[in-house]
Amino acid sequence: MKGYDHFLYGLTIAGFAALVTIAAFLSPDPSGLGTHTELHLPPCGFWQAFHKPCPSCGMTTSWALLMHARPVDALRTQPAGVAVFLAAFGWWLYLPMAWRKRLPFAHLFELKATLITALSLIVMILGVWAWRLEAGW
Repeated sequence: MKGYDHFLYGLTIAGFAALVTIAAFLSPDPSGLGTHTELHLPPCGFWQAFHKPCPSCGMTTSWALLMHARPVDALRTQPAGVAVFLAAFGWWLYLPMAWRKRLPFAHLFELKATLITALSLIVMILGVWAWRLEAGW
């Protein structure tokens, strides 16, 4: 294992912890959209241009709802956001074990589970988006 592997493991583990911490301090927007603007990010450009949600609309709100112990509201707001959280959480739990075993960081991208999870999340994100567009959300 090389020095940059340690850096990448540490960065990834700390990055997820930082995202969860930030989500815990956000106040979920009651509309299900716009929580990210608390971070001084601009409103969704897709929403502003087309008055329809983008594939990731509601992701930040769903994570904030999860961190506020409101999983049902998180699922209602953005089911794909909950799936992304659970996948990231599972990876986060796996990382320290892989690091301890001194596996190179790149092995994560060779795991069959990584590919299956990534493809499943893409399909789910696009499926939720299509459902929202059809439902006139």
